[in-house]
Amino acid sequence: MKKNNEPTETKGIKGIQDNFKKYLDSKRRIVIKIGTQVLLDEEGKLSPHSFKRICAFVHSLILQKKEVILVSSGAIAAGKDLLDIKPVTGSFSIPQKQAFAACGQPVLMKNYDSFFKKYGLKTAQILLTKEDVSVRKRFTNARNTINELLGNGVIPIINENDTVSYEEIKFSDNDYLSSLVLNLVCADLFIVLSNVKGVFDKNPAVYSDAKPVKVISDIENYIKNFKDGSKSAHGTGGMKSKLYASFIAASTGIDTVIASGKDKKSLDSLAKGRLCGTLVVSSRGNKINKKKHWLLFGMEKAGEIIVDKGAVEAIAHQNKSLLAGGIIKIKGDFKKGDGVYVLDEKGTVLSKGISNLDSDDIKKIKGLSSEEIEAKFGKDNISSLVVHKDKMVANI
Repeated sequence: MKKNNEPTETKGIKGIQDNFKKYLDSKRRIVIKIGTQVLLDEEGKLSPHSFKRICAFVHSLILQKKEVILVSSGAIAAGKDLLDIKPVTGSFSIPQKQAFAACGQPVLMKNYDSFFKKYGLKTAQILLTKEDVSVRKRFTNARNTINELLGNGVIPIINENDTVSYEEIKFSDNDYLSSLVLNLVCADLFIVLSNVKGVFDKNPAVYSDAKPVKVISDIENYIKNFKDGSKSAHGTGGMKSKLYASFIAASTGIDTVIASGKDKKSLDSLAKGRLCGTLVVSSRGNKINKKKHWLLFGMEKAGEIIVDKGAVEAIAHQNKSLLAGGIIKIKGDFKKGDGVYVLDEKGTVLSKGISNLDSDDIKKIKGLSSEEIEAKFGKDNISSLVVHKDKMVANI
């Protein structure tokens, strides 16, 4: 049943536009992702006008009693302007990018802090790696810190911790990072600010007749049919990565607005409750709870478990736990409580979950029934339960 203060969802563009002011009024906690290109001028340098524009937009939302969390790119681009480093093989290496980020992050924060101070607002820097949202304890600690900052009227500004990240744990881009932050902070709305005015039916940089897409109601199918090879010179994400981020948001019932962060009029209109850009509407029927959202998108994989056809049927169609009898093979060394992927014999990921046993113990009992395990190892020594259904979620 819908809440009285939540506007009726409509499929028509006109209906959503008419209800957008009331819709925005119902959203209290908002995550705003700011792309690198939004912050740069035509010469590829950080633009004071861009920070002024973004900070004014955030301030207008705060005046409406909203809590705002920023996920901002731009540190690497800022650092490139400070260091005279040339790429060795045509593109910058991870250590070079880390050096850029180390120099550029303080400059990025200095700009935000300077412009927010004009509104009497305080900022806090939070640097994350994927481990911070994939390890449950660190996830909880980060959430508690952000909640404390928001409770004290401070604007958290989040970026990837490029300086300590390495290739295996590095986010593909801040679009993905920001979509994981949504679950971290229990957001109500996701706003992605880019250098383009939303999603178009084809690349507007190539086709002059490209038409804007106002509303996307089935993001999963839209992504499957979307073609976009664009990436900026300073950023790492194209429009497809932004759509995938909105898909992750939609899976937990959070809508996304993709709009231009370069256009002051668009930001002013958006703050006043007029839809600018593209609204990606989540499917409430496919919403998953926040714990399972973390399992699906935030959990770090420590190993893989390959299962037979019987286990596939039990997990995928009967919503049952994974038992040792259905296991064929184990990949990786992991401990009880670590994240694992469950795959069929063809290598398709069926589900993701938390292992109830160490990998060494699973290897001892794989393929055995509960009775066989008890006869071989004793009643209380090793459980036949490998991944409980309440700690497992089907892969999307």
